Amino acid sequence: MSIHKKWDRYANETIFNFSILPEDIQRYGKELTYEPKQFIVFRGDYLRYIYFIKSGQALGTRNYEDGNEYNYFAIDCENGSIGLLELFAREPEYIASIMCTTEVTAIRIDAEIIYEYVMENQEMLRRCITLVAQDLYKRSANDGRFYYLDGINRVRHYFVDYYNTHLHENHREVTVYAEYRDIATSVGISIRTVGRSIQKLKMNGEIRSRDKKVVIDENNYRLLLSSFNLQ
Repeated sequence: MSIHKKWDRYANETIFNFSILPEDIQRYGKELTYEPKQFIVFRGDYLRYIYFIKSGQALGTRNYEDGNEYNYFAIDCENGSIGLLELFAREPEYIASIMCTTEVTAIRIDAEIIYEYVMENQEMLRRCITLVAQDLYKRSANDGRFYYLDGINRVRHYFVDYYNTHLHENHREVTVYAEYRDIATSVGISIRTVGRSIQKLKMNGEIRSRDKKVVIDENNYRLLLSSFNLQ
């Protein structure tokens, strides 16, 4: 039997959210509503609960000593659980702060209830393994590219890639139509850090602005490349 056929045996066991929990576990849940920009948990908070996103979206963020804020992951009702990583890593504190980007409805359940249920249920264990492994796999590429780059150098990296991708043969200038939010999601930093980095790049002459859009010509491109700083 090929590995693909082995995978197919468990193809339906790829999510772990509130909807797949049995009623006798769901009844322990408490429904809570959060406003946009409100935090569900903060990095360093003691792990007491697992939160399942019922509706809305949120971001996992972490602040560093350099003042930059980095976005780790986005969560919603499909992949929306907060605290599972810490629970099964046996770590007593949340690793990231979770901030709502829209209004969020979440179900909160005691962590010990979820832990006991999953550890005694093979299907739930398989779901958790798949969830964590897929998340790690997706993040590995970005972690490898950006591990040594701070916020401004991640934005430089984005603009260099954008220039190379969108440059046409008869033109030596590229207009960046991506929004700050798109850049932030692509390189794993906050919108605020993107804005601050772009202002610095403008001051350095590495990029220009026209009609509220970033413009990169051949000279800007060279400056961006020469200014890379691997920390």
